[in-house]
Amino acid sequence: MSKKQFLLLLVFVVSVLSGSLSAQVLSDNVKGEITKTLELWNSTAKNSDLEKFMTFFDDSENTLMVGSDSGEVFKGKEEIRGWLSQLFGFASFSWEMNRVDIDYNENTAWVFIDGKMVIESKSGKIRKAPYRFTGIMIKKGDLWKWRLFNGSSYKSE
Repeated sequence: MSKKQFLLLLVFVVSVLSGSLSAQVLSDNVKGEITKTLELWNSTAKNSDLEKFMTFFDDSENTLMVGSDSGEVFKGKEEIRGWLSQLFGFASFSWEMNRVDIDYNENTAWVFIDGKMVIESKSGKIRKAPYRFTGIMIKKGDLWKWRLFNGSSYKSE
């Protein structure tokens, strides 16, 4: 191998490796943004701050929130707000997020979270139940917002 061929090969290898490292840093940054959004969303729910909680949902009339009970399908922010105002009226909610999987492509992210829902009644009684949710988030400006949230409770083994 000539010196010129070796240098070309070296330049190629370095550029491939640096591109992979850049992609990994970008991936870690995006996942960090989404994780931070989920943490803020969770603390907002725990504080029963309906107005702030609603800012985590996309403004599209096609935004969906699906709860774990039959009939809990809400489309658009007004339906979602109506349902959540009833929920926040008698309890606060948060999640122990034991497993968090995030994937994304450009401005769309998919999340899966498994853990427990923590329900604290207005009287202070706390109940925990196995809960998982999946969803699609989209990036609007610098913010990640729910476009689809699907939660489900289940019986633990």
